[in-house]
Amino acid sequence: MAQTKTITGTVISTDDNLPLPGVTVKIKGTTTAVSTDANGKYSINAATGQTLVFSFISSTTVERLIGSQSVIDVTLQSSVRNLQEAVVTGFGVKQERRDLTSSVQVIKGSAVQETHRENFVTALQGRVAGATITSTSGQPGASASIVLRGITSIGSSNQPLFVIDGIRVTNDALSQSSLTSNGDNRRQDFTNRIADINPDDIENITVLKGADAAAVYGSDAAGGAIVITTKKGKSGNGAVTYDNNFSYSDAYRYPSVQSTFGPGTSGYTNPLVRTAFGPAYAAGTPTFDNIKNIFQTGYSQEHNLALEGGNETATYRISGGYRHTGGVLPVAYNDKISLRFAGTAKLSPKLTSSASFNYFNIDNRKLNKGNSGTYINTLAWPTNDDVRNYLNPDGSRRTLIPPTTLLGDNSIDFDNPLWDANKNVSRDKTNRMVANIDLSYDPASWINLRALVGVDFYTTNGNNLLSQYSSSYQNSALNSFASTSGISSGGIIDNYNDNNLLTNGSFFATVKKNFGDFRTTLAVGAEIYDNRDVINGSYGEKFLQPDFNTINNTTPTTQRNSSNFFETRRIGQIARLGIVYKEMFTFNATGRNDYSSRLSGTNNNTYFYPSAGAGFIFTQLPALKDSKVLSYGKIRFSYAGVGKDPFAPYKIKSSVIQQATTGGGFAYDVTGNNPNLRPEKDYQIDFGADLQFFDGRLGAEFSFYQYRATDQIFDPRISYASGYILELVNGGEIRNRGVEAQLTGIPVKTQNFTWNTFVNFTLNRGKVINLGDLPEYYNSDTWIYANARASLFPGSSLTNIATFSYARNNNGQVLVDPSSGLPISNNTFITTGDRQPKFTIGFGNSFNYKAFNLSFLLDIRKGGDVFNGNELFLTRYGLSARTLDRMQPRIIQGVLKDGNENSANPTVNTIQVTPYYQNTYYTSAVESDFVEHNINWLRMRDITLSYTVPQSLIARQKVFKGASVFATATEVFLITNYSGADPDVNGNNSSTRGSGSAGFDYGTLASPRTISFGLRVKL
Repeated sequence: MAQTKTITGTVISTDDNLPLPGVTVKIKGTTTAVSTDANGKYSINAATGQTLVFSFISSTTVERLIGSQSVIDVTLQSSVRNLQEAVVTGFGVKQERRDLTSSVQVIKGSAVQETHRENFVTALQGRVAGATITSTSGQPGASASIVLRGITSIGSSNQPLFVIDGIRVTNDALSQSSLTSNGDNRRQDFTNRIADINPDDIENITVLKGADAAAVYGSDAAGGAIVITTKKGKSGNGAVTYDNNFSYSDAYRYPSVQSTFGPGTSGYTNPLVRTAFGPAYAAGTPTFDNIKNIFQTGYSQEHNLALEGGNETATYRISGGYRHTGGVLPVAYNDKISLRFAGTAKLSPKLTSSASFNYFNIDNRKLNKGNSGTYINTLAWPTNDDVRNYLNPDGSRRTLIPPTTLLGDNSIDFDNPLWDANKNVSRDKTNRMVANIDLSYDPASWINLRALVGVDFYTTNGNNLLSQYSSSYQNSALNSFASTSGISSGGIIDNYNDNNLLTNGSFFATVKKNFGDFRTTLAVGAEIYDNRDVINGSYGEKFLQPDFNTINNTTPTTQRNSSNFFETRRIGQIARLGIVYKEMFTFNATGRNDYSSRLSGTNNNTYFYPSAGAGFIFTQLPALKDSKVLSYGKIRFSYAGVGKDPFAPYKIKSSVIQQATTGGGFAYDVTGNNPNLRPEKDYQIDFGADLQFFDGRLGAEFSFYQYRATDQIFDPRISYASGYILELVNGGEIRNRGVEAQLTGIPVKTQNFTWNTFVNFTLNRGKVINLGDLPEYYNSDTWIYANARASLFPGSSLTNIATFSYARNNNGQVLVDPSSGLPISNNTFITTGDRQPKFTIGFGNSFNYKAFNLSFLLDIRKGGDVFNGNELFLTRYGLSARTLDRMQPRIIQGVLKDGNENSANPTVNTIQVTPYYQNTYYTSAVESDFVEHNINWLRMRDITLSYTVPQSLIARQKVFKGASVFATATEVFLITNYSGADPDVNGNNSSTRGSGSAGFDYGTLASPRTISFGLRVKL
């Protein structure tokens, strides 16, 4: 017999060049076999001339003849798409997809970068099942609201946690209530800070959905987590990469305004009012399309430069990016500079390190939105006056109506939108630094010690100026600057400085051991997180010199200062266990215990939550293992719990704040005491299946989930007799149920042509089970215009729309005022709509023919309601096309409110109304009529055509290693039954808590269509 010897080696995956644990190494023709350990290493006794067979789940089998060598390293190629792809989950830890027991989706950074969107997170809409991403405006620097799997908290943030290379980073957007003016959170937009990240630096994005992500990352990930892995340098010859992008944008969807009737009331001309209820324009009267005239072509450009290289010991990547985004409305722009360094080093055979440093500089010039904002002023401008003529010959403001002090009167003048854009300043500048260090030490082959430390620091300086000649903001009763609130006119400056420091670190000890058919992983560690936010503001009124932009130019007696300090600290203790049996059965469990400073002062400042999941790869069964159709199949189940602390610190005990009234000093804040507050308790179950057919040519993933949250923390209004306005309470229960499906396929694959496709399907239903003892809860930020807001009631949807509607008798008939013949409002908020769609679909395709690639993404939505506040505004001012029937007499169907309305024979209304003479038919229009139901859309989110120069041509010269050119278009077209500009709107910025204001369309510019082109070269 031949003499046996010990053969050792390492097995790695060709997909990502990472070690493969659990590979079966068998001597052919015998029963002798071993498995690779956690580092992909194996050791087996065999004889020269025998053959080793390397087999692994859904990978090609490899055979190696044993000769004189004693070391045999092998690479295995996956026979099923993405199965061996390493997925980054908790704290930078990579896991194989086959070991996961929860829903995870990975988006390649190139797919996001190729859209060339200013805010890269908006490119995830349609690409991620279960994600709802809504931009808050079509202006440069707009924020984006992100929700995964529906609303999980009615009073706290529902945004997911963002993690970059294992370190959490902030995605805050400033709330206007933090400024000295303490205004509503709807008049200005503030960028959500994750938009600072340069998409050219992103390698891939992993989306962890639901509460199972929070089991690792804590309370901030109760709404899921988006984990970003950045590009690193590669060993080998150094490379220089440069790409650019030049874009042009146009606003192609906006409301229509009637140009038949002119200014006046009740059919009479009155040039001193802004309502268009006067007589029809005389023949030959020139009219202007002022909405179209106010827009311009937005021009943008982007440049990225990266240098990378290294060897087996160390790698580096240095990158820089510049982007200028110009708006489709005048003056607005967003400039961003990004500089980044990332490096890795193998300090010893057992110690490796990586570090990165990222600097950002952002300059954002914005336009005011919402009530009296630039867009509303544009809609309201009379069609018989050219909006472009906004200055007098001497350069002063040209007005249409003399100033008035009658607040709420229709004779209040609006600012010309061009005047507003040029003279009313809203601008902020941000400097930001994100840095992290990652150390990994292997004392032995089966144990790893890892420490991560990260810092995210930014400072934003903001300047808001309202000209002393501006009338919209300072004289309107519909905004926080009205004189009825004690703020006089004469010019306003509202400045702020926001300093935010987020530091976090974690340490984990991970043990990986194989015990026969069992492959186990145990990780134990801790995380500490500290976030400090200091917002200093200064405010002043009554300019001493016209439009001199400094707080020193305001009258000293009007000046006020404020300082807001917020600090949150959490400490988490974490344990994770993973067990794999025969590469067929998987069990994962996680436990986390958090200590939160936001619950300091209660008996509940620490809370524990677990998660567990199981997976069964049934294609490992002998009967299915060699199937030619079903290449891979797994069913999985997971359960997760999470605790959630209050949305802000210092809410347990009453605190004092600066007193802004005469005499100064301190006063109690608006939030009262509640030392008995408990953390929220959220639970989620998730059942799913992952399937691959025909060696990965067709793939399917399904998830069915239910999310239940109890002890909801929110801040309802309480009796003013208590001395407070709000109080944090535990009350209520909500539930989310949903279905997600992801289909991937390669319908066609030939030598020169490949067609890749995917479909994402999302269905979610959120419901309020109860609100404790409350009949209603609403966030006042969502009360954007008129009597419509996001109110929640027991039994209602979590995305409910509540408005005033018609008063009715006991039989449901509309009540009519006998003195006017007009319907009567109920003056009560009731459910009139639900913003949640029935389902959404993302449909993406990529066609490769030789050196050409064509890809596009369609976004489909079925159902869901939208409050068309713009149309209500235009109707009340006589500017809507629906008011063109004003000459037509009509009788409101209903019964008179004459005392007999609830009798057996109510008085049927027969009073004729002619709106041309009775403008109140329009000016008192009831809000419920402007909730548009069952809104559908089909939109082309993006389309890209690119050409990569073949290597046969590149090889002829020695300068370039690669080159490509592209053309991209975003928001290409929209087909919808919505009567407004675009139903995909958000009336607030993304800092608004709860269900937010997605689906409230008022004063918000729709996203413009953008066409980009550029090139990419590699040296």
